[in-house]
Amino acid sequence: MGKASLFLRKMARQVGYQIARFGQTPIGIDPVRDIGRFLRGVPRPVMLDVGANTGQTIARFRRRFPQAVVHAFEPSPTTFATLRAGHEGVPGVHLWNVGVGSAAATMTLLENDHPTMTSFLAPGAAAWGTIVRTTEVPVVTLDGFAAEHRLDFVHVLKSDTQGFDLEVFKGASQLLAENRVALVFFEFTFSAMYRNLPSFPEVFQLLADSNYALAAYYEPHVQDDLVGWTDFLFVSRQFYRAMRERGPGGRTIR
Repeated sequence: MGKASLFLRKMARQVGYQIARFGQTPIGIDPVRDIGRFLRGVPRPVMLDVGANTGQTIARFRRRFPQAVVHAFEPSPTTFATLRAGHEGVPGVHLWNVGVGSAAATMTLLENDHPTMTSFLAPGAAAWGTIVRTTEVPVVTLDGFAAEHRLDFVHVLKSDTQGFDLEVFKGASQLLAENRVALVFFEFTFSAMYRNLPSFPEVFQLLADSNYALAAYYEPHVQDDLVGWTDFLFVSRQFYRAMRERGPGGRTIR
């Protein structure tokens, strides 16, 4: 790349734009496309959709990976009924009406009249909606689930659990430590949307200690002129090295 091109790209970034070659989407724009780049050569990826809600992510994943095996977890019985109505019987999609956390247990789910705000954490000053019911739900760990269902390798762990993601990752500590998860895609909340939210350094350190690197972050959602939440994509360094060694068009052994 010439000095002129580098200069133009630098100037564009300073005013909030990014220059890419025609037909090429830069990383950090479309997470599903980015995941596809890392999973090139993987014909049937295994994906864990933690906090599936009504199946929005299932639909996005299956458009890009029609042969994917998706295990979707949704703890709310009410929301799960909608999830099941839209996705039950879809080939490769398995639905689980349970929560996911750091230990197998029964926990109290605070169900909001805005289902996307439902959480195991109490709402904070920046929350919206109203708690309409509390529901006792079973909670599993991903380490336990993987052992029970003989999942040797997970290509994508997606977590959108309204502030509970650190607990999800703690319950996947063995999978992560053994680099048996290729990509971790999750939403992190920065604002006071819930009480007792973990800090981003806590989440980052847990993943870094398990040999994961930050691959991309995505357009932030703003509350009162401050970043409220955004999505992050981390990649196993071990998986990334193997992918680089395969090269363009290379086939994976997974």
